[in-house]
Amino acid sequence: MGIIEIEGMKFYAYHGHFAAEQVVGNNFEVNIRIEADCDKAAVSDNLDDALNYQAVYETIKEVMQIKSALLENVGKRTLD
Repeated sequence: MGIIEIEGMKFYAYHGHFAAEQVVGNNFEVNIRIEADCDKAAVSDNLDDALNYQAVYETIKEVMQIKSALLENVGKRTLD
């Protein structure tokens, strides 16, 4: 098992309880820590066996584009 951390992903998004927050938007920085089985990739040295960092980024980007009143909701959608 290994830990993969992706830090400093920056997004402009429209989250917040107040109407102005969902109209004006704000800068958000996302850090994620993923527990993944890295054994196969470590042995094979093959990119196809590794965690796809680009797919992780694209998933978080899609989640960040959905307006939410609470960041807790954004976090749950990201984990799901």
